[in-house]
Amino acid sequence: MTLLNIAGGVALILFGIRFLRKGLERLFGQQLYEWVERTARRPWKASIAGLAFGTVAPSSTAQTLVSLQLLRAGRLSSESVLGFLLGANLGITFTVQLIALRIFDYYSLLIVAGLICYQGAKSENIRGIGQACLGMGFIFLAMEITSNAAAILTQNADFITILGVLIRYRVLVVLFAAALTLLMQSSTATLGLALAVGTAGSAKLDLLIPVVLGTNLGIGLTSLLAGYRTWEGRRLAAANLLLKASAIILCLGFFPLVDAAVANSSDDIVRQGANFHTAFNLFVTFAGVAFAAPIGRLLQRTIKPTPMMVGTGNPTTHLDPAALATPVFALANATRETLREADVVKSMLEDAWRAVTTQNSALAAAVQKQDDRIDELNAGIKAYLSQIRVESLSPKDQQLQFGLLNFSSQLESIGDVLDKSLCATIREHAREKLQLQPTDQADLEELYRKVVHRFEVAISVLATRDRELAQQFLRDGDKIKEWCIGVQKRHFNSLAAGDSSGLMASTRFLDTFNVLRRISGQLNTIGHTFILV
Repeated sequence: MTLLNIAGGVALILFGIRFLRKGLERLFGQQLYEWVERTARRPWKASIAGLAFGTVAPSSTAQTLVSLQLLRAGRLSSESVLGFLLGANLGITFTVQLIALRIFDYYSLLIVAGLICYQGAKSENIRGIGQACLGMGFIFLAMEITSNAAAILTQNADFITILGVLIRYRVLVVLFAAALTLLMQSSTATLGLALAVGTAGSAKLDLLIPVVLGTNLGIGLTSLLAGYRTWEGRRLAAANLLLKASAIILCLGFFPLVDAAVANSSDDIVRQGANFHTAFNLFVTFAGVAFAAPIGRLLQRTIKPTPMMVGTGNPTTHLDPAALATPVFALANATRETLREADVVKSMLEDAWRAVTTQNSALAAAVQKQDDRIDELNAGIKAYLSQIRVESLSPKDQQLQFGLLNFSSQLESIGDVLDKSLCATIREHAREKLQLQPTDQADLEELYRKVVHRFEVAISVLATRDRELAQQFLRDGDKIKEWCIGVQKRHFNSLAAGDSSGLMASTRFLDTFNVLRRISGQLNTIGHTFILV
């Protein structure tokens, strides 16, 4: 029964950590991810950003996934991403420090207050606070259950004997703790169990230090497994593991000095364990940032991309299935992929316009082939977004999910318009070599510039989700609509006056003009969607 209580306590710790992370994601979510991208430009700044992120998202797996996303995005150097990951690992220790406060008696207060906020409040921020309080309350309750069960074990002579043997084999304890962390996918759960045993008076510092070292080794192994599929991920994970393994070897080599220093940090063994965990990660972070450049050069020479890891042919590069476990990260991935789709469609439009101005049917045919790629990107984005559970998202993130679906669908529709309408028109009229009136040509060029500008603004609306920008985007769309009506009236009046070069040239002008106008109207739909986000 005692072992069953310990197992139940560990399970509750894992659930509490997950609930805590979900609550903090509800509070900060996408904004935190975007802040990291803006801030983490240098390794030192990246480590500070990682510290904030790790405190808010106490999950080594989630942190590795975010680090890989930052690396793949190409906006941060590998040194900065390493600094971010190390800082995030340091941020995890904040949760362990809270556990070490030993305020287990307050778990009922946290659970009651958390439940009231989570179930009764309408504000997403209040609900996020409530969910975080519930998670921390569950962790404290689990610590109480586990420590009480461990106290019973202290009366067992065999258990005391086992602990005495383990102290003499520190390396085995390190490896066991690493395996346990890898199995549970949570360093906090492993340390929570160890600290609960320490609270019961069953564990000595000689045993607790190897457990802390093994837990950190498990974090490094977790990052290696998460990043193994790509060579960039392998380098990042290898750098993290190399730093942690080196620090572990150093601590084991000078164990008496480490033991004495940790013992002097506090009179309480639980606080000693938490302090050592923080100090270890602080040391690794400083070392990693200081030696990021030489470590990067070493790994570049030793870990090189293989043919199987380059050019996989996958049309979607940002849609990492592993990130689906954390919806806010999955939405960030989908946003990146939608922005990539927008860039492809914009390039398709520019190529189509060159085909219009040169009456090049071969170029128009090449543009038509690009529509297949747009279809692939749209299908990948829709399939990815459909795997994100709606119930796990805040109302704001649900709106973003819908906005991304709509944006991607509109882009796919624009691709179809370019393929089946504009390029088909170009190929039809290319043989006739029709010359437009100077005023008609000027109007087409003006509308094309307006549409390209609207594309750029639409991409900015998606990237920033600025409501005022979206509203201005719609107002500009209304102005373009009025301008188009005026141009068409002027063109028809010109035809009635007999100034046109002919009906065929008029048809070419109107076909091209209406396609561009239609694209502008489809972009308006995107603006309406993002006013809600």
